[in-house]
Amino acid sequence: MTTRAELRADTTSRPRRRGPGFWIPVTIVLLLVVIAAAGLLVGKPVYDRAMSAKASLEKALPLAADAKAQILSGDSEGAQATAARLSSLTADARAQTDDGLWKSLEWIPVVGPNLHAVRTAAVVTDDLVTGAVTPISSIGLSAFAPVNGAVDIAAVRDLQTAVQTAAETVDAAVEDLDTIDHSALIPQVQGAIEKLTVAVDELEPAVGPASEILSVLPAALGADGPRNYLAIFQNNAEARSAGGNPAALVLISVDQGKITLGQQASSSIFKNGRPDTVTTLNPETVAIYGDNVGRWIPDATMTPDFAETSTIMRAWWAEEIGTPIDAVISFDPVALSYLLEATGPVTIPAEPVDVRGETIQVIKDPLTIDAQNAVQLLLSDVYWEYDTGSLQDAVFAATTRSVFEALISGSAQPMPLIDGLTRAVDEGRLLYTPVSEQEAALVGSSKLSGRLPETNTESTVLGAYVNDTTTSKLDYYVQLDVAASSSQCAAPESPTFTLSTTLTNTLAPELVSSLPYAIAPGRYYPKGDVATNLVFYGPVGASAASVTIDGATTDAEVFTHLGRPAVKVPVYNNPGQSHVVDVQFSGAAGEYGPLEVRHTPMARASTLNVDAPGCG
Repeated sequence: MTTRAELRADTTSRPRRRGPGFWIPVTIVLLLVVIAAAGLLVGKPVYDRAMSAKASLEKALPLAADAKAQILSGDSEGAQATAARLSSLTADARAQTDDGLWKSLEWIPVVGPNLHAVRTAAVVTDDLVTGAVTPISSIGLSAFAPVNGAVDIAAVRDLQTAVQTAAETVDAAVEDLDTIDHSALIPQVQGAIEKLTVAVDELEPAVGPASEILSVLPAALGADGPRNYLAIFQNNAEARSAGGNPAALVLISVDQGKITLGQQASSSIFKNGRPDTVTTLNPETVAIYGDNVGRWIPDATMTPDFAETSTIMRAWWAEEIGTPIDAVISFDPVALSYLLEATGPVTIPAEPVDVRGETIQVIKDPLTIDAQNAVQLLLSDVYWEYDTGSLQDAVFAATTRSVFEALISGSAQPMPLIDGLTRAVDEGRLLYTPVSEQEAALVGSSKLSGRLPETNTESTVLGAYVNDTTTSKLDYYVQLDVAASSSQCAAPESPTFTLSTTLTNTLAPELVSSLPYAIAPGRYYPKGDVATNLVFYGPVGASAASVTIDGATTDAEVFTHLGRPAVKVPVYNNPGQSHVVDVQFSGAAGEYGPLEVRHTPMARASTLNVDAPGCG
């Protein structure tokens, strides 16, 4: 008898899709195939029932797509009406296959197991509609959207209950599918049931964690008392492993769902260049990145371990300002541009801004920022237009406040907002580390956490990180492209893992002389040249094997960090120059999760190619 675990093992190398509603239309299509195939095996009474069920599901198919679109767009009223019609049709399909006549034939050899599979599939489909789609449609994604600066905690709790019900429904579906004997199914039924099993398996890691996260969300929104979040704004024009120089900081407070923007600060107000580190550092971190990680706040993001960065940032904040922090959030101008897709253009008023205790009238006329100009404005134009750090900080402060106010006003469209947040998390541009161990456990080592996994079980993660050593803002012009390959499936007894990065200084040589001092001071290197430390991380338990630059073998420093080999390679690019660095790691024999690459989110979009031959 083929088990569900074996089915899952056959598909672990495939990328898993995520996202609400994916499985509903898929389930219905597969069930149509199952019913049509099984209907051929039995007499006319059962065949007629199978065809009636098939007809109901054919009508349900477009409604499933409609319900998904309505839920995602925030049309709760429309979604409820559609879910009611959808539920009626799946209930009819269930009634046609889940009665005494149908069940009485399930003991017949060959025919029986196929009829049982069909009935189980109909039950699972109807349960998913009634236990997941219907309750979620009554609330919708709008429960997350702030209105007039506040999130409705009661609505979030209602959504929590609905998602918990959906999670329980998925668990029940798993148990129902476990009763199917796959070895007795005809090919048409077997193939469809396998795909249905995979579809339900994809729900488990999506709906379960969503239920867990929602269980702590009310507390995170201040339901049990005020919460303080330290948001750091990473400047990708000066690259660091986690994104960039954390030049701007802001305190966000939440109490009973009410969100307010508190004190803003620049990295320049802290005691940078201190003789001792602001907090105890991981010795492995210091070995690679130096103790500047804890002595200069702009270097706190050099480590790819955002949990350690969060500890460092909280220590800086506690020493200088003192407000207790419940979590650290990080984002960058590119992530901000994604959020502006949801809010639309935002006007930055020509009002005085408080910077470092000084009131500055920096913006003479109202300034409009939108999804198209945000990155250039914040990572390039600001340095051309404003020649001092205080003026640049004032622009960052004014922009942050204006965009924040737009986000909490309720004007953002739910689906574009969710798409923007999802994209930001996937690219490593939105990071979150809570102080609470319970909340930290829920975030785990996901991309949102900014932490590399401690094992290769769920995924085999390789890392490629960029740290600028030029002391400039020239990384606005730097292009990072990454490729990875492994033999983990083709040669599991001695797998190799290869990371290849192409680092290009796209700055046109003729522009060098006109660059403002803030972008290219030319203090340590000729103006326009970019010096970088690339750090490559292999899988957990692997060892570094070889390093080449532009095809030529080179020596490189090899360290151990976060249970992984870490290889540091300095790269130097003149304007218009490019270098290719390849690093190969040797892994131990054993099973590895799907190959995944994490890398520094740059100002310019990176290309990423991942290849694991033989993994499906």
